[in-house]
Amino acid sequence: MRKELAESFSLSFHPILVAFYSLVFILVLPIFELQSLGSRFAISITIMAFMTTVLLPVFSIYMLKRQGVISSFRIEKREQRFIPYLLIFSYYSVTAYMVYRINYIPILIPLMFAIPAISALILTLFNTMLKVSAHALSIASVNTMMVVLMDYYDLELIVPVIVTFVLSIIVLLSRHYLKAHTWFELLLGYFLGVIISGLMGYLVLHLG
Repeated sequence: MRKELAESFSLSFHPILVAFYSLVFILVLPIFELQSLGSRFAISITIMAFMTTVLLPVFSIYMLKRQGVISSFRIEKREQRFIPYLLIFSYYSVTAYMVYRINYIPILIPLMFAIPAISALILTLFNTMLKVSAHALSIASVNTMMVVLMDYYDLELIVPVIVTFVLSIIVLLSRHYLKAHTWFELLLGYFLGVIISGLMGYLVLHLG
């Protein structure tokens, strides 16, 4: 039962899904720049993001598995993660650029795609040496962005910050329980997520 619960958390907060969750969350925040876009635009962005950052990566992983490039959908072997990471970097980079090119788009929206894109690129580089946890990095990015948004937009996000922090602990425990990563790989992933998301969040929002 414990293993099933751990696998459930691991799958529910897969890095591919976490980035999409983040986008949906910010679109409902009481931020004037976002609310002024209207619900129809928000729905359109959500659908596009789901197609380019969820469906495309999932389909690509399926094809890689079918072609024998990866041996498992979990991509447990470090040497097999190079191509999936590059594909995810490409999908998110293109999505960030496409959204950025839309007139009058708030910089916060392309930022939500740029962060996982850069994260995937950094994971690709680290992957040559060790298997850093993508789960830990992605959930740390969400937790950190909550703090950044709370500070920059003066929002009351104490509860979401606490909830995402608790979820990050659960995800890390689940990944360790499943023997997917060592504690070093998990904590390194979390640390990278905090650094990448924190730096990009503050720099882009303040300079943009």
